[in-house]
Amino acid sequence: MDNWANTTAQPTLNLKDVANLPIPLPPIAEQKEIAHILGALDDKIELNRKTNEALEAMARALFQSWFVDFDPVRAKADGRPTGLPDAISDLFPDSLEESELGEIPRGWQIAEMGSFVAIKKESVDPSAFPAEVFDHYSIPAFDSGQLPSREPGSSIKSLKFLVGDEHLLISKLNPSIPRIWIPFSGGERRGICSTEFLACEASSDYGRSFVYCLVSCDLAIEAMSGLAGGTSNSHQRIRPGDFLGLRFCVGDRAIRSLFNESISSALLKGLELRKQSKCLASIRDTLLPKLISGELRIPEAEKLLAEAGV
Repeated sequence: MDNWANTTAQPTLNLKDVANLPIPLPPIAEQKEIAHILGALDDKIELNRKTNEALEAMARALFQSWFVDFDPVRAKADGRPTGLPDAISDLFPDSLEESELGEIPRGWQIAEMGSFVAIKKESVDPSAFPAEVFDHYSIPAFDSGQLPSREPGSSIKSLKFLVGDEHLLISKLNPSIPRIWIPFSGGERRGICSTEFLACEASSDYGRSFVYCLVSCDLAIEAMSGLAGGTSNSHQRIRPGDFLGLRFCVGDRAIRSLFNESISSALLKGLELRKQSKCLASIRDTLLPKLISGELRIPEAEKLLAEAGV
């Protein structure tokens, strides 16, 4: 395209030039084989996405039942079975009481977010490390599949927050569109996130899984959206102080601990699926140009897919 560009003012291609650009293509039979290989990778990535969505939906549904709708408590108050094993059912009170947040289970705690969540602000200037490759957690990366983009420091022009495996990322921008992200390690690469995210760390008494489900529930999203402000409707943000001041009914420690034990494995499985999808996407993007150019032949690509478990 550079060779065909008109450079009178700045390099441009007109429609006629675009239509006449020579594009090298393999024979149609080989195109179909390439499409089949890449399609198998895309199908696996899509299956991982749907499985992860199902796992997260299960965790959120359990949180909603226990800590928002108080289903086990209401069942006991009405003399109905909770549907839970006796050892678990016995942990729930059998009545509700009035509170500043309305009816909550008798004896349960109300706590400010800031009492069990800390916002981490350790930052780095990636451009000071131009050759280093970072896992970049950004708003566009979240929206395109919740996979961090792999970028050299030279291409990142502003300060970013450092991200650790223990963190939970919560978008300040437009909280009515929830962007809540459990990061995962890139191995040898450092993780960084946009300053549009709050890089949060949950206390050990609550756990990241509990906080993830809390800030993902409709009750929390509505509360955060109500506190967001900005110069335009499309760029509303919640301030960190307002986020930390949010108050919720958080149950008691024994039930939170049980909840974390129940759903942590599902969320960890989701993380593993996301890691696998990132690897598969990298394989797909590497294979395409090599297959089209003939640098890699179909049997070699099929062997790579078999080694990747596809």
